[in-house]
Amino acid sequence: MDPLSLIAAIAFFGYIAVVIVSITVEIITEWFRARGRIKAENSDAIAFSLAERIANKDYAKVGGVFDKTPAAATTRVVQGFFDQRTGRVVEARALASTRQPGPEVVRHHAAGRGLVVYS
Repeated sequence: MDPLSLIAAIAFFGYIAVVIVSITVEIITEWFRARGRIKAENSDAIAFSLAERIANKDYAKVGGVFDKTPAAATTRVVQGFFDQRTGRVVEARALASTRQPGPEVVRHHAAGRGLVVYS
């Protein structure tokens, strides 16, 4: 899965609510765990997070998702499930925060150049 395909899929997903929180690995993984049925019912679904910005470092432009987010949000991440077979985002949410993200969030997204796939 490349970030450009994922960005295109997110663009067609529609409105995604923006939640203002301090973004940590625990917050990200808890959301995935609460939606474990998606992966259980769809073996083609991939859990992902795509950073538009992490701690003021820009990675990818995610058009339309963060348009109404305060410009002060230093971290902006979309997380969700992407169906490889259909090329569509099954479920997603946007996270934006002015607080410093957790160090693991910074490290994982930097290593993946903004994209992290969870197994």
